[in-house]
Amino acid sequence: MRALLRRPLVAAIAVLLMAASGALQATPVEALPGGGGVTIGKGFDACTAPSTSTMNAWWSGTPWTWIGVYIGGNSRACSQPNLTSSWLNTNYSTGWRFEFLWVGPQAPCTSFANRISYNTSTAYDQGVNNALSVYNALVNLGIGNNALGTPVIYDMEAFNTGSSSCLAAVRSFVNGFVHQMHVAPAQVAGYYGSSCASAVDAMATLSNVPNHINGADWDGNPSTSAISCVASNHWTQHQRLKQYRGGHNETWSGVTLNIDSNCANGPLAPTATNWNNTACL
Repeated sequence: MRALLRRPLVAAIAVLLMAASGALQATPVEALPGGGGVTIGKGFDACTAPSTSTMNAWWSGTPWTWIGVYIGGNSRACSQPNLTSSWLNTNYSTGWRFEFLWVGPQAPCTSFANRISYNTSTAYDQGVNNALSVYNALVNLGIGNNALGTPVIYDMEAFNTGSSSCLAAVRSFVNGFVHQMHVAPAQVAGYYGSSCASAVDAMATLSNVPNHINGADWDGNPSTSAISCVASNHWTQHQRLKQYRGGHNETWSGVTLNIDSNCANGPLAPTATNWNNTACL
């Protein structure tokens, strides 16, 4: 994933007008129904959500059926001027499905500006707080039914998995994140990272196991069954996505984007769609 940040008196009437404006904007038009479902097919992610015209150009006659969208987090690097309830609704109507990603604090043994605490109790609480922020972001984007059942993946970039204290902090953070995501109205909690260097498989033994994973394994093989460093008997029930190629330019219908390539055999928002792309199995 590329969407990460490493950067370490008003008149009373004006105040009232601003408050009124904020109140009007606080409840966006519903963009999507809440929920998700198993999708089998190819998708891509880009640091910034593309314009609707680009999305249209990349829909027909292309391999893509879904897009990874970075909905927030204090380590998200790119602004999202296109990401609105209207953008979601329009592209959903076209047929697109969505992988929602949250880019919050990263492992304590990295150089990211925003990091998880080494203290596992604090790390757990940080995970809980990020899950609450995810919920608020979904509601603010107009996700219906209080975002019930909507899948969101936490983006954890590579870290020193050989450091026991660092790994323990990340595991505790993810444990808290998944726990809170499952509090009513529950969302579906996923985990993204380098399949080896983000210790994806180590999350399989948490007391609150992520519902699904997206393993970054840039081997060029789209099969979600083949993810390095992830045991074949973990996340086997349509619970896998795979990022099989890293950042590169592609051009479709005369429009070029820099993307990561992905395959899904797992939950996306808001509804199930099976494009029968066996390459993703």
